[in-house]
Amino acid sequence: MAASLNRVPRLDRDQVVRAALRLLDEVGLDGLTLRRLAAELDVQAPALYWHFANKQQLLDQMAHVMTQPWMDITSTTAAGRRWEDWLIEVARTYRALLLSHRDGARLVASTRPLPDSLPLLDGCIAAFQQATGCGPGQALQCLTTLITFVRGFVLDEEAELHRAQEQPEPQTHQGTKRPAPRTPQPAPHLDAAMHDIGSPNGEGTFEYGLHLIVDGIRTALHNRTTSRNDGKATPGVHETAV
Repeated sequence: MAASLNRVPRLDRDQVVRAALRLLDEVGLDGLTLRRLAAELDVQAPALYWHFANKQQLLDQMAHVMTQPWMDITSTTAAGRRWEDWLIEVARTYRALLLSHRDGARLVASTRPLPDSLPLLDGCIAAFQQATGCGPGQALQCLTTLITFVRGFVLDEEAELHRAQEQPEPQTHQGTKRPAPRTPQPAPHLDAAMHDIGSPNGEGTFEYGLHLIVDGIRTALHNRTTSRNDGKATPGVHETAV
């Protein structure tokens, strides 16, 4: 009886993942180790192996827990809306999700979907199919293209943040910032472009790329519909004449 009273409560799997996500925000993906996580939970490192055979399994579960609420909402918000508006919201909320955790995009990019994620992805495909009338394969391709763009864009944003943290802007002895050094090589077209849009990694560039993809998807869906209709007009080519 005394032994059971003195027993340390067993760690819950969800507790481990939530602690790992908190630690990710503090130390980043490179600093997240099982040893450090065990110290955060005040246990010995072997205790974590009851739940995860290795760090990769932990990372996979972290990515699932992080993205699951977003996927739940995404698959249920398409009804009664223009698919373009829904897709733009999907991209914006996904970017916000990845930016809500330090190295969020790196975490998701380095993991693979768990079986529990597949029904959520299935729901997103069904929602896009219902909104556009396309087939399941094209729906998956459209969603994958959009999500890959967002994740890649956020990876660049994260990298820029890391560079800024590792190389702080120099200070003068009076404490004022020195002006940014100019390149000795002429770059008039780049100068003009930066004058037009500001940072190429900024909000404007994200929105431009997002709408470019949506416009491309609209064209692809239109072309597929037109091709299918043209095919039906020629019996014996795409269908058997009765």
